Amino acid sequence: MILLVSQAMLWVAIIALAVAVLALARQVGVLHERIAPVGALALGRGPQTGEAAPRLTVRTLAGGSAEIGGPAPGGALRLLFFVSPTCPICKSLLPTVRAFAQSERLELLLIGDGDPDAQRQMAQRFAIAPERFANAPEVGRAFQVAKLPYAVLVSELGLIVAQGLVNSREHLESLTTAHELGLRSVQEYLARRPAAPSA
Repeated sequence: MILLVSQAMLWVAIIALAVAVLALARQVGVLHERIAPVGALALGRGPQTGEAAPRLTVRTLAGGSAEIGGPAPGGALRLLFFVSPTCPICKSLLPTVRAFAQSERLELLLIGDGDPDAQRQMAQRFAIAPERFANAPEVGRAFQVAKLPYAVLVSELGLIVAQGLVNSREHLESLTTAHELGLRSVQEYLARRPAAPSA
């Protein structure tokens, strides 16, 4: 008799636990729908998404030149990544940026502003080819970059397709996602998103 009662109580406990897990899974689903996506934060200064990127010719650390803006000779999207040797987030994000640009087939160009020797040391430490790094403060001024790390995605036609502050791979991915969806930024996505019904 005691064995039957204990078995019955065990089954009641298992059923109650299953109901609790299902209720919790439902709540997680509701929270997932309400949480805004993580994305690069566009600051609203300087040239805007959809406009032509400023056309500049800059000097790379290798001694050659690189073009900012205008049609891309290879027809690839270009990722301008603004960094500084004194920015800890920039340094922690650099390996991710390199891997991301490679996996997405983006033409990567790092833009720095400061001591050329410090920029060279940074490039060497993170295995950045000198021709992929330009110490060009005029580019930051043209795009009105006030905070780092900042990224700008430029189309093969020389148009700004996405831009914003980035500090993770998710932020970088939001730039290409915004481009694929035809949106200017994650803020535009949130503005178009229908309001979630209240529980």
